[in-house]
Amino acid sequence: MIFGILLMVMQGNFIGLLMTIAGLALIVLGVVDIFQRFIPPAVIKIVSGVLIIVCGWALLAAVLYIVSALLLIAGILLLYDKIRKRVHCDVLWQTILEYALPSVCILIGVLLLFHQAVTVEIIFIISGLLTLIEGALLLVEALEIE
Repeated sequence: MIFGILLMVMQGNFIGLLMTIAGLALIVLGVVDIFQRFIPPAVIKIVSGVLIIVCGWALLAAVLYIVSALLLIAGILLLYDKIRKRVHCDVLWQTILEYALPSVCILIGVLLLFHQAVTVEIIFIISGLLTLIEGALLLVEALEIE
């Protein structure tokens, strides 16, 4: 539940904190590998840790552009397939649901491509809320067992 609250409140700062922790963890693992005389993996871990700490936001932006492109391609291909097969159901809302997934993929892809900051902020808030709800449900389930 705390993780969900941190995602909603801290948003981008939380990701920066997680990248710093991940980078430090890789550096520590690399140092441990040096003591165990695993030099090539140690160097890779240490360099990766430093890159994550120094260039983490640039890597994150690049990954978001890649995810955006993949979402756009998947959404367009799914929508094309549904249109080509002339998918329709007897009930209107079922037909709308059939076309909803490709449309949402395209929408999220476009938003990530052109408005990364706002989209990431919304994703953090939604992810935090869902994580908080999941934590609350797990807590209620754990309390019911007793």
